[in-house]
Amino acid sequence: MIDTIVFDVGNVLVEWNYSDYLDGLGFSPETKAAVINAVFENPVWNKLDQGTVSAEDALTSFISAAPEYEPEIRKAFAGCDACIHLFPYSVDWIKELKEKGYRVLILSNYSEYLFEKTKGKMAFLPLMDGTLFSYRYKMVKPDAEIYRQLISMFDLVPEHTVFIDDRKENVDAAAAFGIHPVQFFGYEDARKKLEALGVTCH
Repeated sequence: MIDTIVFDVGNVLVEWNYSDYLDGLGFSPETKAAVINAVFENPVWNKLDQGTVSAEDALTSFISAAPEYEPEIRKAFAGCDACIHLFPYSVDWIKELKEKGYRVLILSNYSEYLFEKTKGKMAFLPLMDGTLFSYRYKMVKPDAEIYRQLISMFDLVPEHTVFIDDRKENVDAAAAFGIHPVQFFGYEDARKKLEALGVTCH
């Protein structure tokens, strides 16, 4: 029987959309592509999530990847909290699950820089029974260590636990520990998958 639901945050409980954000800054297609490559798809972004590089050092790395776009990179990084928007269903979904008696947790790759800028948007945070944000533990999904940390921190029984994440590699890594994987393709789809596992939230 499922007793614990673990949520990813980005593109599950909040929208994470840097493409629209950069469009809103008025960047040309060429500039947008350069900034995406230098910042959001730079391996250093993963180190930010891992908490192994400071925001200042990360910015230096982003600029060094495309120095001719330094002003645009600085602007994009400074305002990147605008990439994140709370989904309209998120708070009610968490409340429903908790009212049904489920324990609700977060497992998310997230940098301290972005967390401090966006925690006010995450209205579901006070409802959570626990959180594991990657930067605090110097580990990221889908590395096995973060799932071991999750299980030990919250004394999880894997076969009684569901993990919801939009990335296949992340739910696959959870499944390797016996946790029920639910890849997120949208709210209604996820609810159906939870119901198939015996999770009721009506």
